[in-house]
Parts: sequence; structure tokens; C-alpha cells
Amino acid sequence: MQLLTTSIEIAAAPNVVREKFLDFSQLPNYHKNGFFKSIGPAVKGEPYEPGLKMRNELKVMVIEPTLLENSPKCFSWMGNGLLGTFNGEHRFRFEPSTTTPGGTTFIHEEIFTGALSLLMGENLAARAAGLKKTTKEGFEGFNVDLKKWCESS
Repeated sequence: MQLLTTSIEIAAAPNVVREKFLDFSQLPNYHKNGFFKSIGPAVKGEPYEPGLKMRNELKVMVIEPTLLENSPKCFSWMGNGLLGTFNGEHRFRFEPSTTTPGGTTFIHEEIFTGALSLLMGENLAARAAGLKKTTKEGFEGFNVDLKKWCESS
């Protein structure tokens, strides 16, 4: 198991950040050329409830994860790939900030499991592959874009 976690402080309340985050139709407007191209249900119009099959387009691939949680504090999905050798639980958490009064600590993370999850670690092969670095940069870029969008309204 490998954990990749990033966070950012956003000067907006958690419910506001979550509401803007969940407006996936706006993703192309505030996250241009970013890590995520689209996030949504595999069948348009399906509600975001646990068990929902999703179709998410990333910069480098399309994934079809299953929604695990959609609560006021967390939105998460589980993606399975490469015959179970590389899986990821992707989470977005909305926590009241302890440093920004009235704000949100937005936590964007993924837990990688399976034999190939070692590629997200600190070993020599992982550093050579560069997957962890690229993925972390993608998460951080999304965080910054979401912050700007939430704070501009």
C-alpha cells in the first residue's frame, strides 16, 4: 500500500468548496489543461451515490471507477486496473480549517494497492518511473485551480 496525499487551504467554507467541487460541468472552465479532463457517471444523469459506475477522463487515461462515498466530508472512488495489480482509492476531503478562519482544508489523496503500487513508493524503480512525482504534481495543480475558483466567487 502506498499513500499519496496533498492538501491546500481554501478561504471558503467546506460546504461551499464541496458544492463547487461537485459541479463537474465547470471542470473544463477552471481546470484547463489539468490532471482531470472530466469526472462523471458512466451513464449521464445517474445520481452520485455509492456503487455508481463512473467514467473519468484524466490527462493520461480514462478510468471507470466505482463511487465509494459522497458525503459532506468526503467524495471518493475506487479504481481497479491492470488485473488488480494497480488499484487506487481516490479521495477528496473537505475539512474545516484550523488555520484559515471559516475556511477549508481540502485534502486530495489516493491509496494505491496491488503489486504495482510499489511504483508510487520511494524505491529506485518508482523514482525512475516518475509516476509518483507526476501524479502528485497533477493533484497539486488541481488543488490550486479549485482554490482559485472557490475564492474568486
